[in-house]
Amino acid sequence: MTGLPILEITGLSKSYGAIRAVDGVDLQVHRGEICGLIGPNGSGKSTFFDCTSGLARPNAGSVRLDGQDITGWSLNRIAREGRMLRSFQKTVTFGALDIEENLVIAGQMFTFPSVASTFGLGARSRARVDGLRQRARELIRLSGLWDVKTQPAGNLSGGQQKLIQFASMLMPEPKLILLDEPMAGINPKLIERVVEAIRYANEQLGVSFLVIEHNIDVITSICQRVAVLDQGRKLAEGTPAEIMRNQAVREAYLGG
Repeated sequence: MTGLPILEITGLSKSYGAIRAVDGVDLQVHRGEICGLIGPNGSGKSTFFDCTSGLARPNAGSVRLDGQDITGWSLNRIAREGRMLRSFQKTVTFGALDIEENLVIAGQMFTFPSVASTFGLGARSRARVDGLRQRARELIRLSGLWDVKTQPAGNLSGGQQKLIQFASMLMPEPKLILLDEPMAGINPKLIERVVEAIRYANEQLGVSFLVIEHNIDVITSICQRVAVLDQGRKLAEGTPAEIMRNQAVREAYLGG
């Protein structure tokens, strides 16, 4: 974790009428880090993600990715040019397609300008598809989905579909991924698999992460640093151990 932060957010604010959803939040994600973002329901976490990822425009503040000011950029532009991707709480896959096809489509969306340029006729198109398929197969193994790789995605469990979504996000080799409650609604065995996939992507592929998650055991096990939001403001920031000892955090989030 050296040099400039991969993500630097300064004074980020977002209001909806009289409601101050995010209020002057500063946060950095260091290169190579897994940083957690926690807080009670309604604390502003999802709005913070929306403003950071380009889904919503902040009223004030700045967002810098890899040293470049991307404040106000659209979600698509950030994903294509900045290589920062985000997940959503609702998992979306191409249900009629198998896992490999899901990943190949995800890869071509970011790597090549159009479906035709990837899947057209000719040696160059075939080489592109072969490269995407090779990477897809590597990520299928990483995600622990090899045994069901030929199954339509729609036939798989919610947890397995989350793993497909995660692997799809790794296809374009992003620098940073924002994960919005990746463990929600999945069983403990698959939680372990998702945790392993995140760790591998971080340690072996060099992907940095900012993770919203209510599962405190997961946050404390994978994150080097945790920030806490409450009523739109940053309440605390520190190592997982420091956050768990913080009385203000315990009162706001952990029940005292």
